[in-house]
Amino acid sequence: MDLRRTTPALVALSCFIAGGGLAAAHPAMPLLALLAFYTAAVIAVWLPGIWLFAVPACLPFLNFAPWTGWLVFEEFDLLLLAVLAAGYFRLARAPQAGRFSWRQPPAFSTSLVILLVCSGLLSFYRGVQDAGGFHVGWFQGYTDALNSWRVGKSLLWAGLCVPLLRDGLQQSTAQTCRRLAVGMVAGLVCVTVVVLWERAAFPGWINFTSKYRTTALFWEMHVGGAAIDAYLALATPFVVWALRAARGRWQWALGAVLALLVAYAGLTTFARGVYLSMAAPLVLLGGLLWVQKAGLDLRALLQGIWQRRRPVGWRAKAAWALSAALIAEIVGVLNGGTFMADRLADTERDFGSRVEHWQRGLGLLQDPVDLLLGKGLGRLPANYARSYPEGEWSGHMDWRAAQGMLDPHPALILSGPDTDDDLGALFAATQRVHPVPGERYRATLQLRITRPVELYLQLCEKHLLYPGRCQVAYLQLAPTAEPWQNITAPLRGGPFRTGPWFAPRLGMLSVSVLGAGEQVEFRRIGLAGHDGRELLANGDFSQGLARWFPVARSYFLPWHIDNLYLELLIERGVLGGLLCAVLVATALWQLVLGRARQQPLAPYLAASLTGVLLVGLVSSVMDVPRVAFLLFLLAFAAHQLAVRPAVSVR
Repeated sequence: MDLRRTTPALVALSCFIAGGGLAAAHPAMPLLALLAFYTAAVIAVWLPGIWLFAVPACLPFLNFAPWTGWLVFEEFDLLLLAVLAAGYFRLARAPQAGRFSWRQPPAFSTSLVILLVCSGLLSFYRGVQDAGGFHVGWFQGYTDALNSWRVGKSLLWAGLCVPLLRDGLQQSTAQTCRRLAVGMVAGLVCVTVVVLWERAAFPGWINFTSKYRTTALFWEMHVGGAAIDAYLALATPFVVWALRAARGRWQWALGAVLALLVAYAGLTTFARGVYLSMAAPLVLLGGLLWVQKAGLDLRALLQGIWQRRRPVGWRAKAAWALSAALIAEIVGVLNGGTFMADRLADTERDFGSRVEHWQRGLGLLQDPVDLLLGKGLGRLPANYARSYPEGEWSGHMDWRAAQGMLDPHPALILSGPDTDDDLGALFAATQRVHPVPGERYRATLQLRITRPVELYLQLCEKHLLYPGRCQVAYLQLAPTAEPWQNITAPLRGGPFRTGPWFAPRLGMLSVSVLGAGEQVEFRRIGLAGHDGRELLANGDFSQGLARWFPVARSYFLPWHIDNLYLELLIERGVLGGLLCAVLVATALWQLVLGRARQQPLAPYLAASLTGVLLVGLVSSVMDVPRVAFLLFLLAFAAHQLAVRPAVSVR
């Protein structure tokens, strides 16, 4: 048996079966998901290099969690499973130069991938054990065992992509690098278009005073975090690649427009860490590009060899014009409103509270085993909320199955905070709806309570975190003789208005339990206008928590440690954190000083990795699966480029 054929065949079959099963379980459109999965797999078989473009291009939008209710799984998983099934199928069919031998030692990069994946599996096991054991559920959340899979899958997907990446580089280093770079640029185009739509629909393009921070389609930010921050840190250097790769004035002009839009996206996050992680790596990128163009060894440059060169022709004038436009844009956003000024004024206080947060996170490592191996993947939120009253959940939603004849109906169990009444309005069970301008709505509830509770219902124009125009209902309820109460609640507030034709507004129904220690069991939630047509899907919870999406607002303390390095230490321990550090450090060494430094893509990869390391000083990264996957993929790409001859990718 030839393991070089058998192993890829087994991996391909496993990915194909897993992808088909995941698509069939899609909460909203299983048939479309199946069709998309099989189509993507067929395309990836016939066009083997297309995945290098498609994966980074589709990464920013292939997650529809507010419409599906999925937290652990996402549509991006389907794309990756299709790519892996097709790629390993081709590897199994490809003629082999020789047979597999256990006596042949693997290369350093291969050994590192294997060690990282094994460390990740160990952390996954510890996470599942910490959660009380493994159990399957499509709609598990941050306290459940499958949150370990949600956090750990990024490394597994990226590790499985390494043989496909190596195969592509062997076929054509230039094409592989170009496809990856173009895919990164396409992803940035997607993000900037969504940012323009989001801000046009809600605060307005030039409203820099409202406390509104851009999130794009990174729905992982429903409990805060820095998903868009880390993505922009990784992707921004490829804007420079687009400008340098432009063959003519029009292409360069399009690249310049993208640069302005990416800067706008970064500025409107109003995140201080983003500003640093987008700007500082560009300085490194400029130096590396100059060194590479001049044909110098950086080590010689550090010894004092310097030759100044200036660009000539229309590109030089265009570059100066773009620089001036970027400076004007930065000044306009930062001085065009008061939001960023207020955030800068709170920097010292924010840093002090962040240090306290980090100290509490480190306190979770209570014994040498925890320090060495970590608490387990995805276990930071549950352990933090359990260990510190200051970090309690602001609410929680869970699903109860039907209980036979005693209670034949499933239910949503929605809880408020444990002790702090002020947190009650900051967590909600939500569902996407599309309010009609001028319409008035009413909610219908069938619920059970055992003590007096307060409920707050909101139907708002809302992208993710920040409500616009709303209709609301505030209910004070008490137990009755009948266990189940049927309630109709008219929503009060101004009528909804039509948004800009080019930026339709999203809507969201939110249901919150306000009081500390309070809990409500919902058998049914409905929403209708004057015509009586039901607007909610799965309002009887017969499909579990499908279509229902938890959203926190303003208070995000237990979900994130806000530091990449502490995040790795707490969940993966010294062992996992050290392996990740070796991965990135050796990748940067190869890109800046090692054998990969003459690869045309090396400066951009080095700047990307530097950017995410900077944003990681004040933000978590590994709890955003799509962005963590991109980080690992680029680091693995750097290692693979180190063994390839340098070629032009323009």
